[in-house]
Order: sequence, then C-alpha cells, then structure tokens
Amino acid sequence: MTVTILTGPPGAGKTTVAALLTAELERPTVNLTTDTFYRSIATGFVPPYLAGSQRQNETVAAAIVGAVSAYVRGGYEVVVDGVVGPWFLPPFREAAAREGWDLAYVVLRPALDVALARAGGRADAELRDPDAVRSMHAAFGDLAGLEPHARDTGAEEPADTAAALRAALADGAFRLPVPAAAQVEDTRADPPLRADEAATLRGYLDYHRDTLRLKTAGLDDAQLSTPLPPSTMTLGGLLKHLAYVELYWFREVFEGVSRRPPFDAVDWDADPDWEWHSAADDTPQELRALFDGAVASADGVLDAALATGSLDATSVVTSRRHGEGAFSLRWIVVHMIEEYARHNGHADLLREAVDGTTGE
Repeated sequence: MTVTILTGPPGAGKTTVAALLTAELERPTVNLTTDTFYRSIATGFVPPYLAGSQRQNETVAAAIVGAVSAYVRGGYEVVVDGVVGPWFLPPFREAAAREGWDLAYVVLRPALDVALARAGGRADAELRDPDAVRSMHAAFGDLAGLEPHARDTGAEEPADTAAALRAALADGAFRLPVPAAAQVEDTRADPPLRADEAATLRGYLDYHRDTLRLKTAGLDDAQLSTPLPPSTMTLGGLLKHLAYVELYWFREVFEGVSRRPPFDAVDWDADPDWEWHSAADDTPQELRALFDGAVASADGVLDAALATGSLDATSVVTSRRHGEGAFSLRWIVVHMIEEYARHNGHADLLREAVDGTTGE
C-alpha cells in the first residue's frame, strides 16, 4: 500500500489536487484531510502555526498516523492532504517501516505571491491571513534533502498537476526512504489459571494468535511462500487465511457487516481458496499488517459485545444449516480457538521445514 503525503503552504492547491488525485486512482483510496483533525479540537485549540502549538500539533500528527494505519490495514491507499512539514515526518516514517507502507512525500509550492493571492479568496479566515500564509510558505522554503519532492504549481491548472503527480507516483517518484523496521521479539502470555469464562477463553485465543505470530516471525517472502509437499499450504497463506477467518466470524457473522478489503473484491466462486493462493503476492509486512488489523477489529467486536452483554449474545447471521439459528458469541470464540489450534499444528511443521526452528 502507498501513503502519499500531499502538502505545502496555504494556496498551494493541496485540497483540490488531492480530490482529483484520489478520484482517479485505481485501488480503493482514502482522501484524508488533516484539517478535520484540528477542527475536532473543541476547546483549547491553538492555531498550528503559532508558538505554543507544538504539543497539540504532535498529538494531532499521532492521531493522523493512527488513522492512516487503520485505513492501510483495511486495504486502502491513502492520500494525506494538509500542512505536513518535514518536522512531522518521523512518525510517518516509523509507521511505514513498522507496517510496510510505501511512503511518498509531495510538496506543492507555488511562489509566495501566488500563494497569497489564492489564499486571499478562502472562506477560512485563519488560512487566508497574509502573515499566516507567509509564515507557512517560509517553512517550506528550504527543504534541504527533500527539495526534489517540491513542485511549483503556480502556472498549473489543478487537473494538470494531478495528472502529472499520478503518473510520477505510478513510476515510484517522490518515495521517502524509511528506517529499517526494528526486530520485535514475539512473546506470548499464558492464559490465566483462575479467571472467569470470558477471560479464560480470550486468554487462550490470544495465546494461539501469538503462537501464529511466533511461527511466522522473521521470515522473508520466499520462506513464507514455501510449502511442505504434498500440501500446498504455506505460512503466509496461514496468516492471510486466519485474517479472513477473524473478520468473517466476528464482523460478518456476529455483527452482520459487509465484507472488508481485500476480501470484498474476490471472486470466491472462481477461487474458493483465494486467500491461500494470493498470499504469495504479499510482502511479509503486508501479511502481518493484514493479520494484526483483523485481530484488532475482532477484538473490538468482542470488547463491545462483552461490555453490554455476555458470551450468550447471538450473531446477526444465522447458520446455513436449516433450523440451527444464530451462533452464540461463546460458540464463535471456542470455534476460533479450535481453528487456531489446528492451524498452529500445521505452522509447527511448516516452520521446521523452512528453517529448522522448533518449539512450542
């Protein structure tokens, strides 16, 4: 997935170009406007270009990165439209390294007189203030090593800018190098020895989720795509399959919501095992992000259901077997534990065949 930060001073044309750019991209895409996050601050707001706004701006940047991560995990490309100076890039770069994004950075930077003239016609009083425009324009005036990421839009129509950027991004232009992802040791917490039913079942479910993470940790594309004949099963396929199963049972069956990307666009009649086969086309980072995102989504369903009810709560979607009716949440959680237990046995054998690693 690609996250494109489209930035620059007021009057650069960011919002117009972002709308044109996202409307024409082929993959599902989110146009995320940073102004929305600032406007959500009901009290205590400090204009982000003024002294005293640093802590607020860092908090907003973290919220934006979190939202971007959630959309990427859901299968969306993201275009971030807003004033994102180089000083705000570290958390984006860290998230890109951790979650496997391609991160692009584009600065639209017309001359100051053009920016002032364009911003002067805005309805937003703050962003048309000449002093604010000058201040933010100056902030983008010297990008140092990021200078190749700047584009002068003063003589361009927005549609021309969007078309040029679309072509450049497709060719891999404007990409930012990201730091190497830190190697995180996979750890597992044993299920509680003395707890109520819900906590015990969730403890075992989390234990099995972490076991799959452990069995797939530290492997490259080729290793995650290596089967153990005569089976065609792979560790990458297990990650993608169990991401699908988490979303299927907790979101589709229990909540009754529509299927989520990337599983919503699949011709399942043509390939009923699509998630197993297509995993070979995904990077290790993409597979782990998809799995972790599915688990987080499933946990959100569990949290909400148990906060207002119990494991006796029943699903929106009923069994396909005639007369059986709805599934209890208890049944779904126990079924997920059974699903993981079976597949983690497969993972034990696959991991040993890949690199000799054994253990619980």
